[in-house]
Amino acid sequence: MKFRAVRASEMGDVDAVVVPVFEDGRAPAALSRGLRSTIERVHKESGSKKLYTATTHVGGERGLPTRIVMVAAGDPAEWNVERARNVASSGVRTLWRSTAKRAAVVVVPNGLGVERAAQATVEGVVFAMWRPEAHRTSAADRKLPPLGNVTLVVEERADLRRAMARGQAVGDAVNTARRLANEPANKMTPTILADEAKALAKEHGLEIEVLDRERCRKLGMNSYLSVAQGSHEPPRFIVLRHKGRGGRDVDVAFVGKGITFDSGGISIKPAEGMQKMKMDMSGAAAVIAAIGAVAALGIKANVLAVAPCTENLPGGAATKPGDVFTSMSGRTVEVLNTDAEGRLVLIDGVSYAEREGARRIVDVATLTGAIQIALGHHFSGLFGRPDAFVAEVRAAGEAAGDRLWPMPLTDEYREEIRSDIADIVNSAGREGGASKGAAFIDAVLDQDTEWAHLDIASTAWSDRDRPHSPKGPQGSAVRTLIELAERAAAR
Repeated sequence: MKFRAVRASEMGDVDAVVVPVFEDGRAPAALSRGLRSTIERVHKESGSKKLYTATTHVGGERGLPTRIVMVAAGDPAEWNVERARNVASSGVRTLWRSTAKRAAVVVVPNGLGVERAAQATVEGVVFAMWRPEAHRTSAADRKLPPLGNVTLVVEERADLRRAMARGQAVGDAVNTARRLANEPANKMTPTILADEAKALAKEHGLEIEVLDRERCRKLGMNSYLSVAQGSHEPPRFIVLRHKGRGGRDVDVAFVGKGITFDSGGISIKPAEGMQKMKMDMSGAAAVIAAIGAVAALGIKANVLAVAPCTENLPGGAATKPGDVFTSMSGRTVEVLNTDAEGRLVLIDGVSYAEREGARRIVDVATLTGAIQIALGHHFSGLFGRPDAFVAEVRAAGEAAGDRLWPMPLTDEYREEIRSDIADIVNSAGREGGASKGAAFIDAVLDQDTEWAHLDIASTAWSDRDRPHSPKGPQGSAVRTLIELAERAAAR
């Protein structure tokens, strides 16, 4: 897909134009007088003002596009980056199953600045070009418009090439994470996920290592390997490196939970809803997709991405409640609940990142159902230390469009995960479960490591359509990680 930015007089022939229309009914000033008049008339007649509702006008007026898609943009005083994305995505999604090859989307800066608004618009367009029906046999059921060219309509001429390139890279990365998380477990095993990472590394010039069971055992990753014991699928510990500024130092490391299917192990989950556990590798998908975008954008920072991947299944060799293992950090772990497996793989993941020299680590994981109870499905939980780094990660999320909410992590939670027979225990009761999960990861980290934990169990999957995405995997945290890499480059 190719993007360009022009004024309305240079728009040329397009099959459709997507236009944000605020609740006062006025069309954007960037458009021609004739097009504004048509939009304002149709908007008034439709009477629809519900946010992100799209109204399509199909006509043949001379000099106007055949299809005009008006998207309700709400109060102009509340216009922000996320609304710009959602309006563009909502509008392009109306073109699904159409034959549109050329589309235009109007960019509305309205306090954002034209570069930020243009980037957000491109992200929204790219978001709309993903659908989850990958395995339907009817092409009609999974048809996307054959959009090859998208024109951004701006009021004033500006060089928006960098903004458009960043928007496309970010949008592609989010869609990559969605695609990986959407695949059923039989088509996204740890080995297949490693192959996907290899393909991405080759495309973007990343360094990659994939550690097998024996290599992980030699490194002392017994906590991670304990989760893999019940599955016939071999574990794969994926390591990706982007050396944007050269040298061996690591500016920031991303660690993603990669449970390609989570049955709960011996502590098996209820059958209802278990099919969604194919997306328990959303953290791994996020870090793999994000570092691909970091490389595509040529960000001048050294970034490490680590994805410990395995299935969590019951079996004759599976970990049993009460088993004890020694993690890579040397800390011993008592496993009371085999369904609290994400933290078991993550502690060896963050220890590996530390061994590689990382002193700033962000882990991403669908870790706890408790975070859904606490925050619903609109915010991811944010934990970490020190407070300044947590604030930096939250600011990066806000700038990028991921909503993160700081959660408590104090000595009381650290005390509750102490084991009676080992150093730490992986399950310490339901109350405050998200904070206890974070405390478990914190327990193996060096004191001088700056660390943030994003519990995306609340946002990684949606059971309803959203303006920027159909129901299913959402690509949570990808944008935040890319933003953090850019900030690392600016340090």
